[in-house]
Amino acid sequence: MHRGPDMCAFDLAGRPVSWTRHGVIHRRGLDGTVLELVRKPGREAWEQGVRRLTPEELAACLGHVRSFLKEGWRLLGKPEPLRRAVELDPNQDAARFRSIWSPVMILPPDQYRSLVLQLTEGCSYNLCSFCTFYKKRPYRVLSQEEFTRHVEEALAFMGAGLAWRRGVFLADANAASLPDSHLLAALSWLHRRLEAPRPTDSFFQPEHLAGFSSFLDTFSTLRRSLQCWRELAERGLNSLHLGIETGSDRVLRVLRKPGSAAQAEELVGLLKAAGIRVGVIVMTGVGGPSLAEEHVEKTADLLNRLPLDAGDRISLSEFEPDPGSPYVLEEMAELLDRRACREQSRALRSRLRFPAHPQGPVVSHYDVRQFVY
Repeated sequence: MHRGPDMCAFDLAGRPVSWTRHGVIHRRGLDGTVLELVRKPGREAWEQGVRRLTPEELAACLGHVRSFLKEGWRLLGKPEPLRRAVELDPNQDAARFRSIWSPVMILPPDQYRSLVLQLTEGCSYNLCSFCTFYKKRPYRVLSQEEFTRHVEEALAFMGAGLAWRRGVFLADANAASLPDSHLLAALSWLHRRLEAPRPTDSFFQPEHLAGFSSFLDTFSTLRRSLQCWRELAERGLNSLHLGIETGSDRVLRVLRKPGSAAQAEELVGLLKAAGIRVGVIVMTGVGGPSLAEEHVEKTADLLNRLPLDAGDRISLSEFEPDPGSPYVLEEMAELLDRRACREQSRALRSRLRFPAHPQGPVVSHYDVRQFVY
């Protein structure tokens, strides 16, 4: 819905998803978080700003959105989807979301519209020097009873909003590294549950939630056979997202991330042979200036060796150092500014030898600052 330069988008449950006001873009998460994306004409992406609204700003912004929706509802003849938006209490809705989900810290850039279901909580490794997403959240695997309850509550919460979702993302950080039998059983049960009859909704189609995705590290499933990967694919696991980060083993050591470039290459080969799409995430700016050339050169070499094609994705994530991370606190490497990170991203892009999409993989910028679920 729009009026002049102002626009508001919401799902069919009436939840505001994004809006613009006076040329400023806002994105709202299901947990109530609202990000403001500041776009400055003539500036590059690394110069753009992203900030979280304060509670006072949030209240004022949602008040504007509510007034905007009420006016549109009246002018358009009071259609049903807009009635839901007008009647929704966003604060109560966000509180309900937080009672069902643990905080959704991060998703791959092509999974922002997925239905997130938390098969695990936290990260099974949780020792990387650069990452603080799960430092205060102990890792645990939900029991079948807990996961069943979580799924039922999640589906009930989404309601008509499921029509806006695409696919299912199994969270948290590394759910695909669960033991083979556990993961196979979870996928089988979930596939059956999502195909079960539901109340008629003219907008929702079962294929909206077809296919499961997840994060996967590059070191904990090296013993999983090709046959097992094929069984997982047959049960709906159609894409996995790997934080490879770098092709330099020396930079991996700085990041305190196990594994190696060779292991990452082997894993991607297995996944592709099993018919699973791969999302590769690499970071630019890690390792500091002393390892910058090696990082770019070896990362480009690794990426070019991977058997990626039109169904895959390479995401270039410019390093956002967390002041509370070991990487910063222990001064593990000199920090590069956003301009230097962007220059590394350009250098990597220029060295890739894949055909342009749609023949080759998508190569995209991945700004983690803009994530909100």
